Amino acid sequence: MIKTMKIMCEKNHLQDALGLAGRAVASRSTMPVLECVLLTAVEGVGLTICANDNEMFISTANIPADIEEPGSVALNAKLFTDIIRKMPGDYIEIETDEKLITLCKCGQAKLKISGTPAEEFPMIPQEELDNANHWYMISANTLRDMIKQTIFSVSIDPSKAILTGELFDIVGNELRVVSVDMFRISYRAQVFEGDVPDGRGVIPAKALAELSRAVSGDENDVIRFSFTDKRVIFETETFTMSVRLLVGDFMRYNQIFNNDFSTMVVINRARFLSSIERAMLIAAENRSLSVKLDLSDDNLIITSQSEKGQTHDEIPCETNGKDLTIHFNPRYLTEVLKVIDEESVSVRFNTQRSPCTIESVNEENATNYRYLIVPLRSPV
Repeated sequence: MIKTMKIMCEKNHLQDALGLAGRAVASRSTMPVLECVLLTAVEGVGLTICANDNEMFISTANIPADIEEPGSVALNAKLFTDIIRKMPGDYIEIETDEKLITLCKCGQAKLKISGTPAEEFPMIPQEELDNANHWYMISANTLRDMIKQTIFSVSIDPSKAILTGELFDIVGNELRVVSVDMFRISYRAQVFEGDVPDGRGVIPAKALAELSRAVSGDENDVIRFSFTDKRVIFETETFTMSVRLLVGDFMRYNQIFNNDFSTMVVINRARFLSSIERAMLIAAENRSLSVKLDLSDDNLIITSQSEKGQTHDEIPCETNGKDLTIHFNPRYLTEVLKVIDEESVSVRFNTQRSPCTIESVNEENATNYRYLIVPLRSPV
């Protein structure tokens, strides 16, 4: 027998919760229930909202609510969210009858929406969540920065599914976040406080992007996460997110990075970025999308040309090693330089056909971030 539900809660609280849960709603699905959010009202506890697209599951923390009749119902996420947003006033009354017709009332405004039985909504089996291994704790801002500083080099090639996610590799008390798209590698590391066990999982980039947007900017906020055999679970004060891990062998990134170089440059990051962005304006008119870097005598010359123009720029820098001419896709360089916070960076080269490595000039931070970029072939 379907149980009715009757509650009242603040509109702002409801909107915030729908915004969080809505990140896991399927936009198009052969299962209409995946386009729904599940409302569950528990007397003495509050209201929770869940969404599940079969890859990512989000459950909000309890929302304060006056619960006259506890119950649950699944409602079309887009329609319900739009209804709540358009409602006047500060408090929303929600009432579901035996046929799951849900009345949303605010003042004199009343709208009805048809519901789906809660039993049809796919929940994550509790035993799977109970199998979570060690819980790791990290600053929410730190984790968000780590994602921001690596996610741009995730592969978009569906034929290499394992590379459409980021590797979370916990080794020797250090979290390493790594992304690869066959043209570059992004690596960011952060040491945990205290001793933690090793752990590993490849997390879909879409879920990490949503996690990054969902966490607040409060410097005191903490995220804890844990791996199960098939999923990773993230918990904050406002929501829980469970994500299905990608399956496959991730690239052995630690075998690719090395300290060998024939030419090393220490250069002002902002000036380097600005020059590449200007060269990119001209390079964008050329199908090859190539900029040329000439290194010699503590000087970096950056040029690009197309049928519509050309650019030339010189930047003083500290060089160590052989002179070198090398070509790059400027987008790969700018995406890296934009997410680095330090004033100067170290760039290491071997040959004009070998990848370059961008990392910190501060030896204490040498493993904090590292980027590898494959060059382009020299135009004929």
